[in-house]
Amino acid sequence: MKADLIGAAITLALGVLIAVGNYFLSAYMLKKRPEAYASTTVLRQMIQVLYLVAVLLIGEKTPADVIYLLIGAAVGITVPMFYFTGKLVKLNDALNKQRKKDGESDG
Repeated sequence: MKADLIGAAITLALGVLIAVGNYFLSAYMLKKRPEAYASTTVLRQMIQVLYLVAVLLIGEKTPADVIYLLIGAAVGITVPMFYFTGKLVKLNDALNKQRKKDGESDG
């Protein structure tokens, strides 16, 4: 049981790191190349799916139950996503206002 909880905590922490990385990738693309933002979403999903597959495959070789590892990984990816999505929406709104303002001052 101890290995299950430790494994879940580790996969949760790694999932949070992936969520943070995905946020910074998204924020960068939103600022630098907003026209390519949709492709970033696909890349983020691929990273998350690959992480879950890796947890499944590696988890079978650990003493921890794979279910605990997958739950930790899924929670680690998903819960921070709600916070980061809100931050991305605010960033997008601010960037749109700035672009609109810059467009009005040019014309």
